[in-house]
Amino acid sequence: MPAAQLLLAILVPLGIWAMVLAFVLAVLLAVNDGIQRLRRLHQVPCFRCRYYTGSPYLKCPVRPIDAASESALCCTDYEAAEPASLQSPRQPRLKKRLSLLFSTSHH
Repeated sequence: MPAAQLLLAILVPLGIWAMVLAFVLAVLLAVNDGIQRLRRLHQVPCFRCRYYTGSPYLKCPVRPIDAASESALCCTDYEAAEPASLQSPRQPRLKKRLSLLFSTSHH
């Protein structure tokens, strides 16, 4: 076997393994970055704020642009909501609709 073929027989598998390892490393770094971003977003206090509306159209009337984003981490207008108001305002209506749906479907 000539030296060039022997060199290719060694370099080609090494190159393939290097690409596979680079791909796996890139995926692991992307997953790690995603986890760190999620941890930051879970620290956003908007959902516990008294001004948070829960509406997809206007989440916060005080700071609508910053609401539920990373820039809300340092919100100076944050005020803790009372425990009773932390529940979704749409939840009772949903329960009522579901009870009506199931009560009429069995008749």
